[in-house]
Amino acid sequence: MPDLLRKLIDDARRRIDADYYAVLESIEHDPISLKRAIKSAERNAIIAEIKPISPTRGALRPHIDPVKAASQMQNGGAIALSILTEPDNFGGSLENLRRVRERVALPLLMKDTIIHEKQIEAARKIGADCVLLIEMAFSQYPIASLNRFVRNAHAQDLEVLLEVHSKDEIERALKSEADIIGVSNRNLSTLETNLDTTLRLMEKIELQGDKALISVSGFESAEDIRRVKTARVDGFLIGSSLMLSEDIERKTREFVLA
Repeated sequence: MPDLLRKLIDDARRRIDADYYAVLESIEHDPISLKRAIKSAERNAIIAEIKPISPTRGALRPHIDPVKAASQMQNGGAIALSILTEPDNFGGSLENLRRVRERVALPLLMKDTIIHEKQIEAARKIGADCVLLIEMAFSQYPIASLNRFVRNAHAQDLEVLLEVHSKDEIERALKSEADIIGVSNRNLSTLETNLDTTLRLMEKIELQGDKALISVSGFESAEDIRRVKTARVDGFLIGSSLMLSEDIERKTREFVLA
């Protein structure tokens, strides 16, 4: 069991027990399809991520204004935003997503370690359109049924981005009811990041259905995008390099136009 994933799950359990996800007030919000936004993008479909802290790189922008960053990413051409709501390892917050929802009309992904239905309910209440589930957490850790969580999300008008890192995981994901599959270039066991992960896995699978497939993590430059988009991916999720950029809007545009 990867140490990082175990820590993320243990931390999530503590937050759940502490009622961190007990959101009382709901935002009025008509769902926006992240999958449709990815599939219909005229340029590179970039999901730009607001991530104050990275477990591997430390503080990125711990005091970032999420609304300002979201506006810069939107102006740069991002088709959607990923917002960390996990406070312990990523410096995120539920309030960040809520604030961005009130100001930005893009699909929003709630990025967290989701292991309980309370978190899915919280995602809906704060205005998310999609939630992240980690396939390894369900296949290697006794959390619950992945399909049950996917159906729970769908029942609340939320799409599901299912993160995978291996051939077995992506094959199971393709058979699931998840809307989007995210091939993570980061190994949760070693914390190493390698863009070849996406290229390698996409060569080994047979695509089926209409799921969107995106590549996640490790993108530093336009050249990285050009390299990975030779695989059959529909989009890219990018966080750390945007957080570290002095000009978030320009950096986002660089990826969009690559």
